Parts: sequence; C-alpha cells; structure tokens
Amino acid sequence: MKTGNGKTGRPIGFDKDAALEAAMLLFWERGFEGASMADLTQAMGLSASSIYAAFGDKQALFSHAVKRYLETRAQYGRTALEEPTLKEVVRALFDSTVTFLTTPGHPPTCMTLAGAVGCSVEAAPAREIMTEIRKQNEAAMRERFLQARKSGELSKDIHVDDYTRYLSSMLAGLSIQAANGSTKAELKRTSQMALRYLGY
Repeated sequence: MKTGNGKTGRPIGFDKDAALEAAMLLFWERGFEGASMADLTQAMGLSASSIYAAFGDKQALFSHAVKRYLETRAQYGRTALEEPTLKEVVRALFDSTVTFLTTPGHPPTCMTLAGAVGCSVEAAPAREIMTEIRKQNEAAMRERFLQARKSGELSKDIHVDDYTRYLSSMLAGLSIQAANGSTKAELKRTSQMALRYLGY
C-alpha cells in the first residue's frame, strides 16, 4: 500500500496460521473441487488477492493446507508404527484411527481420502498429491511389517505387500464409515471385530 510520502508500505497483517487452518478444514470437508475461491475467501477472512499474495493460487494453497494437515493432524499413524511389537502396532493403528476420526473440531474422515475428490483436469494435481501421500503411508507400514517379519512376529506364510494393502484398506474403510455417520462406539466395535479376525 502507499504511505503518505508515496512509498510502498507494509501490508496490513493477518494471522497466517489461522487463515491456513481455515483453508485446510474447508479443503478437508469439501475436497479440492468443492472448495471454491469464494468459499475460501469467506472461510479465511481474506480477499482473493491477499490469498494469492500469501499462499499462491488455489493449487499452491491446497499444497500448503495438505502440509499443515500432515504436520498437525496426521502424525497418529507414524506414532502407531513406533510401537515395540507387531500386535501393539496393529492395535494402535486401529485405536488411533478411531480416535482421530471422532475427534471434534475437524471433519470425520481422512483428508487424504476426502481432500482430492473430483473428476476435472484442474483437480488432477490435488489427486496426485493425495495418492502419493497414501502410497508413502503404505510404504511406512510395509517397512514396519518387514521388521516384524525379520523378528519372527509376522509369519513367513503372509505376503507382506498383501498384508499392508489389507490393513490399509480396513483403516481407509473406517474413514468411510465415519464419513457415513458411524459413531465412535460403532467404529470401535468394527475395529475390535477386525482385530479378532487378525488374531490380535
């Protein structure tokens, strides 16, 4: 902006973290395509020009929002993989997923599943970001299960890649059920059933 002497002054400040949090929650709830720039300006309390200046275009803003999600909300899976035994790892994956999905203050689903829903060409980069994150999460699970194979906790009869995909599919299913309106008690019962069939 211009000051009284005609020089360019500093723009009016705003809480960048709060604005990015609002964008993250909107993308999480509505997906990349479902969150229009008009929706984003309203949720963030900023003009479109301020958003572009601070975060870039919509794709760049989405990337910033995803980064914030990974750093502030999505650590529970990695933490579960640090449990000392395979049984504790698997139980922690289910328990922490249910807790995460039913925590107040954010949509009852995983952003990596809901955030990139869309069919347009414009949404393709957002889908690719989320797909890559899901692949990285599965790779981390696979690495932990390989450790369990080496320690003798996971039977050699079990194909590690198949086991990883199986658990990943069940955990993603909990997210879908939560989005469908399942309660915490219902998700816990579903998890307990899955754990019984897994032998944990």
